[in-house]
Amino acid sequence: MLETSVLKHIAKLQQKKYRKEFGEFFVEGIKGVSEALDSEFEVIAVIVDSNVREEEKIQKIIRTAEEIEVEVMFASAKDVEAIKSTETFPGIMAIVEIPEMSLDDLDTESHIIALDGITDPGNLGTIIRTADWFGITNILLGPGCVELYNEKVVRSTMGSVFHENVVFTHDLEKSLEELREESGYTIASLELQGDPLGKMEKKKKYVFVFGSESHGVSEDIQKQVDARYTIPGKGQAESLNVAIAAGIVMKEIS
Repeated sequence: MLETSVLKHIAKLQQKKYRKEFGEFFVEGIKGVSEALDSEFEVIAVIVDSNVREEEKIQKIIRTAEEIEVEVMFASAKDVEAIKSTETFPGIMAIVEIPEMSLDDLDTESHIIALDGITDPGNLGTIIRTADWFGITNILLGPGCVELYNEKVVRSTMGSVFHENVVFTHDLEKSLEELREESGYTIASLELQGDPLGKMEKKKKYVFVFGSESHGVSEDIQKQVDARYTIPGKGQAESLNVAIAAGIVMKEIS
């Protein structure tokens, strides 16, 4: 059974202001918790539903946590009702410290996916997961993007949030300029009248900027763009979902 203070703390972490205040977030599920424990993130505690503590996969996670001296707590059925963020609790969760990240933490030998005003948690999570699949290790978030440690974002990354260098910048325009001038990046974006994506020079290091589906890349950020491309289509759809478009681009540049 969890202490009342722990229950209250987990409940607070479902709110952005408290995640920011405490510098912590939570991840749920066997895969997410396993990835957290295997990563360089600091895991503060693992919480296990007492009803599943004897399951083989759960036991493996418990052993891993104990080996690296992470506290393991057990929740009663009543506790689970209080802490779950979805209708069905996946049996295990972890409280994780939010790392401090800056532009200096980006791998400047790898492409960068920059996001301008991406507000949908599922889209952000899918982009992070797709970047991980294609071996693109850098994600740059500009103002107006949904918070990285929103539980819906974390859940939809399927653990990939622990593999990526995800950096938030208060001034995306300035950051793009810095990456071009100091690290030799070409800044690129998608638009309907751009060059066909297949003609893109693959030898270059790209920061590829994606904007929201409703507004696209903002005017200020467009001023920093060096190359514009389009994904040719054959049907009647007006546009592509931003996560799908990002996936196509990442396949092309990886």
